[in-house]
Amino acid sequence: MNVSIMKASVKKELWEFSGMLTWVPVALAGIFIVIPLLIMLLNGVDMNAILEGFKHLSEAQYGDEVEKVFFVSTIALFVPFVLVGFIVQLYYFITCLYDERRDQSVMFWRSLPVSDTMTIASKALTGAIVIPAIFYSAATVLFFIGLVLAFVVCAILSLGFDISLWALWSSTNIVSVLASIWLTLLPTAVWLLPLYAWLMLMSIYAKKAPFLWAVLPIVVLLIIEGIVVHYLHLSQPFFGHFIADYFSIVPENSTSFDIGDENASIFSPVLAVLAKIDYRTVIVSAALLFATYWFRVNKQES
Repeated sequence: MNVSIMKASVKKELWEFSGMLTWVPVALAGIFIVIPLLIMLLNGVDMNAILEGFKHLSEAQYGDEVEKVFFVSTIALFVPFVLVGFIVQLYYFITCLYDERRDQSVMFWRSLPVSDTMTIASKALTGAIVIPAIFYSAATVLFFIGLVLAFVVCAILSLGFDISLWALWSSTNIVSVLASIWLTLLPTAVWLLPLYAWLMLMSIYAKKAPFLWAVLPIVVLLIIEGIVVHYLHLSQPFFGHFIADYFSIVPENSTSFDIGDENASIFSPVLAVLAKIDYRTVIVSAALLFATYWFRVNKQES
């Protein structure tokens, strides 16, 4: 695979969606910054109560609880970015091949020395890895802004009010917490690859309303299966159980992650996602991506 062509193809995809991929994460980060400021402006700030709270915090005895609270708080910061990024991913995958057929730009792109395999691969890479990485990066920037503000607050409290909160920094385990979140990026992309490949297939196949083409077949299949299971008194629906089991993020045996390591809880999101990747991921993703490639090569553009 030509790396330079892949880079150029990914840049082309980012250029086509540059507005959305720039302003959506920026606007989301702005909301996190503006809302606390508005709350303080509207409700006022009781400095005496805040200083008293910091004083009690500095005198308190704390251990692993600080790391757990910091980990949960960091997850809470990243979750909105991940969810919004996931919506953007779905929009990208359902339109990435449809839009270029609708506006006939596909004829121009296919005239370039870029193979259909490279085109499909670049779009899959952009949607599965690059787009969520952009939202992860926005959350990380906001995370470090918060750390800088926390450092400034600690310095002011230490120098001006003789309140020391520096011991909290050694208990937060910043690097491990941030690494555990970023390490979920690639496993999540692999785990959700069947979904992404299905959306790409519908994007290349549908002549109109690709979103409906992506959703309605699944809904109809589940309804028909539910009727068959009910009237034939079968134990459980196969496809419904398959989809629910595969896309359930909670492992069936969550105790398997209790390995006695003090960092096990921090890296449990990575382990939970890795536990969902199996042979179904490979088979379904490969079949759907091949079907997408086949339609890309053989479908006559109208």
